[in-house]
Amino acid sequence: MIAKIRSFAFILILMSSAALAGQPQNFVGTWLTTVTPPAEAGAPPFTLILTLHADGNLLASGTSGELPALGNPCHGTWTGSAKGIEAAYVCLDFDGSLQQTGMDRLRATFKLDEKRQLVGQIGLTNYDVLGQIIFDACCAEVEGQRIEIDTSKPMVPTKGSASLRWRR
Repeated sequence: MIAKIRSFAFILILMSSAALAGQPQNFVGTWLTTVTPPAEAGAPPFTLILTLHADGNLLASGTSGELPALGNPCHGTWTGSAKGIEAAYVCLDFDGSLQQTGMDRLRATFKLDEKRQLVGQIGLTNYDVLGQIIFDACCAEVEGQRIEIDTSKPMVPTKGSASLRWRR
C-alpha cells in the first residue's frame, strides 16, 4: 500500500513538473492592464486583471462602460513561447440587475516589451443569451504590468495617514 502511495505521489510530482515546464514562465503571474478599444468602438479604456497560470489556465476580470456593464468573470487557456503567447477565453456579461446578457469569446496575443510589460491585442466576438452573434471586433490594444510584492515598503501606517481599526 505504501509503495502505491509513493508511486502515486511520484506521478503527481512528474505531472506538476510537466505542467510548469509547458508554459513560458516569464508570462506566468497576475497582470494589471489597460485595454484600449479601437476608436471606432466609441468605448473608453478600461482595466483588466489577467492571471496566467503555469498550467495554461487563464482567469480575467474587467470593468468598463456598457459592455460589460459591471465587469465580468472570464476563464480560458493560453499557450506560447518566451517570445509571445496566444490566449482564448470566454467572459460572461451582466446588466445592472446582475442578469446575464450574453457572453464574449476573446482571442488575444501578448508579448513582453523591452520594459518587461505585457503588450498585445484582443479580438472579441459578442453573443446574446441565445448564442447569436451581436458583433465581432478586432482589435483592442492591451498594455500592463505584473502585480508584484513590493518589499521596499513597510506594512505600517505612514506619517500623516489615518490609523483605521479593523472590525469584525
